[in-house]
Amino acid sequence: MLLALLASSIGVQAQVGSGFNPSDPPEPGQPPMKLEVKVVPAEAGSVSGTGRYAEGTAVNLYAYVNTGFRFTGWTNKAGDVLSTSTNFTYTKLAGHEQLTANYVFDPSNPQEPVEPSMIMYYQLQVNCTEGGSAYGGGRYLANTNVTLTAYPEDKFEFVAWIDDATGETISENSSFTYTTTAKHRSVTARFHFNPDSPAEPPVPDEKRWVRAIAIEGGTTNFASERVIVGRSITLTAYANDGYDFEGWYLNGEEYTKLSSFSYTVTDSYYQDFEARFTFNPRDPSEPGSPTPRRHEFYLMNKVTKPGATVKFPIYLTSIKPLTDMTFQLEFPEVLTPDFTKVEMSEKAVGYSISYSQQDARNYVFTLTGGTVPAGNAALLVFTINVSEDIITALDYPVLINLVEVTEEDGTVVTAGTRNGRLSVYKNGDANGDDVVSIYDAVLVVDNILGHPSDEFIQEAANVNDDEGISIIDAVGVVDIILDDTSGSRTQQTTNEADPD
Repeated sequence: MLLALLASSIGVQAQVGSGFNPSDPPEPGQPPMKLEVKVVPAEAGSVSGTGRYAEGTAVNLYAYVNTGFRFTGWTNKAGDVLSTSTNFTYTKLAGHEQLTANYVFDPSNPQEPVEPSMIMYYQLQVNCTEGGSAYGGGRYLANTNVTLTAYPEDKFEFVAWIDDATGETISENSSFTYTTTAKHRSVTARFHFNPDSPAEPPVPDEKRWVRAIAIEGGTTNFASERVIVGRSITLTAYANDGYDFEGWYLNGEEYTKLSSFSYTVTDSYYQDFEARFTFNPRDPSEPGSPTPRRHEFYLMNKVTKPGATVKFPIYLTSIKPLTDMTFQLEFPEVLTPDFTKVEMSEKAVGYSISYSQQDARNYVFTLTGGTVPAGNAALLVFTINVSEDIITALDYPVLINLVEVTEEDGTVVTAGTRNGRLSVYKNGDANGDDVVSIYDAVLVVDNILGHPSDEFIQEAANVNDDEGISIIDAVGVVDIILDDTSGSRTQQTTNEADPD
């Protein structure tokens, strides 16, 4: 099935992205000319479409958006806006041309009401022997109570739940509560053939995904849950300081203005709720107009992979020029930057940088002797080398606080902050479940065909780390699966050959 999907995708790519049109060849003596497509700012995303084309060729351009940025439009060299859609078909003109995909820094989440802690998820893999099915596996926090349930087939009976690492019996009950640990675990439900066994319980109830998304201004009590159809789940929205809760929206339509309510799950495959908030700073002098913060520091939310090198910038938004500044950064111990490679932006020339290490995670930075103009710009860029053996499918928070800045007239004030994070996934893990499987390859193909999934993680799916998602990435996912399978078989053969 996958090979068929890949073959069909290759055909689509050849028709859509190559610009080849045998019915309309280039005129004799008119060679294809270059179309250069660039990204501004460079760290905001990536594009496809750069190449050489004959005049009149329809070129399919696509802009990919990195976390923390928003795409604004395509422009030509004269600055004319050609399209505001990320997917854009451009007709090649004569001569060399240059198009620009424009982005703005636009973090989607404001400063959280409390500082986040390290969120560590662990994979609980549920298997079963012949004669039944088993449910309850997934990614969980440590010390989470999870219900595992086994269902025997006709003429089979349930025997026990077995810990795959130790071979020990965990429970002899077909349904029991399992408490997760701070490590990845694998368990198996075993069944025994027994033609005289009585009728078995019915198949498990259908489950559906319920997702609770918060736009700027607040948070929700969960992100996504799988719930049995007909069961109820409570959704709660929490407004950040300076915001009012506006209402819950289901699949884009207003559902309720209650911040907390009970919802009965339907048979729809996805049930997406969005909690919306309205900015309301309670400013008595201007009751109907929000007052912007004078200065604000933003950290990025970035996705990366083991073995990668990440550029991690600090952005500064200011309505006045600033001179000296001091702030504290907290990095995860496993993702400490190379402080010999700190880069200053072109808008922050003239600063001298010094830092002191407070402990294994915290560093205080001081910038003196320079001036940064008002506006929105990257201030510093850190280089972080991600180790090959880092734990994947985790969010590693990067925190900023204790900010103090000096305005041109010598006034010393504090600034607002927004924390960031680095999310680390295995190469090819397109859905972030910490396992590279055929499903990841299917997600890549769906994305190429113009049917992206909400769970699709572009940075992890971009196996070859080029400018976009292509059929090469789908093939790369398959190669990773085959390499893992080959490695497992090799290890198994080695273990069987060497009893010691």
